[in-house]
Amino acid sequence: MMSFNKYKNIFKGISNAVEATSKEEQIHGLFGIEIIKIIKQEHPERFDEELEQRITDACHSALEGESKVLDWILEKGELSFLPKAVILEFIKNRLNNSVKSIGMKSIFTIDEKLLEQTERFDDEIIATKHGDFFVKRSINYNKRSKSITVDDLF
Repeated sequence: MMSFNKYKNIFKGISNAVEATSKEEQIHGLFGIEIIKIIKQEHPERFDEELEQRITDACHSALEGESKVLDWILEKGELSFLPKAVILEFIKNRLNNSVKSIGMKSIFTIDEKLLEQTERFDDEIIATKHGDFFVKRSINYNKRSKSITVDDLF
């Protein structure tokens, strides 16, 4: 969705929401990685070849599922500014980065030339931005709410 905004100047509001959600999901993923590292440190015996194979199989299944979703999204043709092969390379790289962050080896071979076209994805998801507040609409999950006190909760 963010590519439509970048290349076609459409879906600006949706693009802002996707960007905010992507950043939040990135934080959730990093938190999960830290939990796995703690469990691995406390129980290294659980991280054997069988578990690594299960993770590898899950990554292959995830890539297959993502590919099917992309086929459905692109059933009327690929986007000139974002071909399926580029998207899949980005997904494979994200999966590789995830397993490497928990101490495993990369699973997928990456086409570096295709991956170069996705560098802006990481910039949009990870980098801190200082947007033009006159143009960009803020994304608030909770509008017109009252503050909640401890008494309200219990």
